[in-house]
Amino acid sequence: MIAIPFPNEIKENQHMTTDTTLPLRGSCECSACSFEVHTSPKARFRCHCLICQAFNEKPFADVVAVRAKDVVLKNAGNISFKKYRPPPNFNRGVCRTCGKPVVEVAGVGPFKVMFIPASNFAPEARLPSVRMDIFYHRRVLDMPDSLPKYSGYFASELAVGKMIMSGV
Repeated sequence: MIAIPFPNEIKENQHMTTDTTLPLRGSCECSACSFEVHTSPKARFRCHCLICQAFNEKPFADVVAVRAKDVVLKNAGNISFKKYRPPPNFNRGVCRTCGKPVVEVAGVGPFKVMFIPASNFAPEARLPSVRMDIFYHRRVLDMPDSLPKYSGYFASELAVGKMIMSGV
């Protein structure tokens, strides 16, 4: 079952802005897996694909994208990774203790990117605003804003790829 957030929960996450205080810290729901981000994140989006809905147990994934080299995972052995489909081969990691999403990893070498749920960051962490919605044709909840909405596989992948390459 997918838990649908109240409209004020959506608005709460949209007002965050970039902060210069580093590192940014966060953790899974139970804090058994934590992380530090040693750069100011530049890319944030909501993904409405079916895999993200199931993985996050929410109507969409609100994630921040950062280069993997700028993230330090603590207690990484407590993260269980799984691939939910063939390429692009995202490794989606959940905490072995609470079973909640910790981080998703895609790419290789200098192009390796981590996608971290915005809700996993500490409350004082200031994150960039959401810039777009992808896989919007799969949405189970309309987004009442004027952000770009991309539907379809190729349009969604291209939009988020461009955003990541320009900002990460």
